[in-house]
Amino acid sequence: MSSTLSHGIRALMLALCTAAAVAGQGIVTKNDAVLLFGAKESCTKPATVDWKKVRKKTPEWKTIKSEGVKKGTARYSLLVSDLKKRVKKHVKKVAQDKGNDCVVRKGDISDAKGLSVDDLTSAVIKALESERDDS
Repeated sequence: MSSTLSHGIRALMLALCTAAAVAGQGIVTKNDAVLLFGAKESCTKPATVDWKKVRKKTPEWKTIKSEGVKKGTARYSLLVSDLKKRVKKHVKKVAQDKGNDCVVRKGDISDAKGLSVDDLTSAVIKALESERDDS
């Protein structure tokens, strides 16, 4: 094999390996991280959401607070389950609209591996509020 062809093959292999590494970059999260959308291992455009701020805007959380529903009760568990489903639905929609492929709770990323991390909190809150306006 000629050295030019061999050099070309090596360059092509290097380019393919580099492209694969970038395409599957991913992020590193803390052990107790909450994944709200996507896959952290292969994400290329991560985002976060301030869980406490978003949670406060849901009708389920407002019910828990206004009625004093106690943690550990069946009603609390059901309300929190519905709250999580509602938030995840809006997180997914907002993330897809903005091109984010992974969303975790704010503070859960320990290494973004050089990627820029968007904050979707305001957009998710806006989506939750507009859901109530549509009702």
